[in-house]
Amino acid sequence: MLFSQLIVKNLRRRWPRTLLTILGLAVAVTATTTLWNIAWGYADSAKEFYAGRGVDIVVVRAGVANRLTSSLKMDLATRLKTLPGVADVDGSLTEMVSVGKAMLIGIPLRGLIPGGFTIEKLAIDRGRSLTPQDHGVVIIGNGIAATLEKKPGDALDVEGKQFQVVGIIDASNPFDANCIIAPVADVQTLMGRPGMISEFQVQAAKSVKDHAALEDVCRAIESLQDDQQQPLGLKAQPTHQFVSTATEAKLGGASAWAITVIVVALSFASILNTMLMSVIERTKELGILRAVGWRRGRVLRMILGESAIISIAGAIVGSVFSWLLVLVLSAWPRTTLLVPSAISSAALIPGFGVAVVAGIAGALYPAIHAAGVPPIESLRYE
Repeated sequence: MLFSQLIVKNLRRRWPRTLLTILGLAVAVTATTTLWNIAWGYADSAKEFYAGRGVDIVVVRAGVANRLTSSLKMDLATRLKTLPGVADVDGSLTEMVSVGKAMLIGIPLRGLIPGGFTIEKLAIDRGRSLTPQDHGVVIIGNGIAATLEKKPGDALDVEGKQFQVVGIIDASNPFDANCIIAPVADVQTLMGRPGMISEFQVQAAKSVKDHAALEDVCRAIESLQDDQQQPLGLKAQPTHQFVSTATEAKLGGASAWAITVIVVALSFASILNTMLMSVIERTKELGILRAVGWRRGRVLRMILGESAIISIAGAIVGSVFSWLLVLVLSAWPRTTLLVPSAISSAALIPGFGVAVVAGIAGALYPAIHAAGVPPIESLRYE
């Protein structure tokens, strides 16, 4: 019998315990992979959201913890456009809203300036886009449209106010697929923030060719002062930096790290318990193997090999579970905005890492214990 066949046979002899350990490890891998996929997926979707509009710099109010609460005067766009290195400026006002009786909560309502470069980048699948003359109308992402079964011409209740849907956005990015876009003046009125926006999107001039030049433009924006020579209190960041420092991205990363540490500890305990019980139950068997000439290293490799198979199986099953969970969450209206519709290959790495680390660490002591028991003493074990 081959050494590998012996390892598999040992696991099959105690298949209920082996299966339960694999399932427990799979749950840990599922949690880790899904959370990292959400954390990184949010950042990737946000970067794609801004990149698709040609946005190089995002400007918000300095010092705000939640950037949705940022308030800037719209007329500040005129000053921004005069700065060296700035090609164009657009603004938006974003609020999280609930939608009618569908109980969709936390849906982004974005007020955009009709005719601005941001809205011009949107691909309209059905209907039309917004025009400067529009009031009381919205365009919605194809994800929201599918969930609410809305089409151009239908009415949409947003925070108790009726809007007419005039267009459906054709988008694969969750930020566009699951949002509602209205003229900025309507959103300002609805939310009681007249003349205010939450952020400016800045397109850099063609003369700005590298990151250093882009940082210079950001510093010029932040140094703007009012008539009393006081700073305007602006925070300007290149798009990638703005996304990576967003509160949502930080919270997602922190949550993923915390869950990873917890599941590694729990998985370690599970593997340790399984392998230690297996070693204790097979003390006499291991003694016979030592008596017929097996060296300590061979016994050590056998126990670690059994743990490795459990770990790999748990990682594979957990990855499949995570893929299924992501499909469900990405289609569920309450989580569709936060969960990407696919598992990224990068998110699989932490999940496999949990299984490998827990498998090796949890089996190390049982393996050393099995290899260190004297053969004669093992043979006396009942």
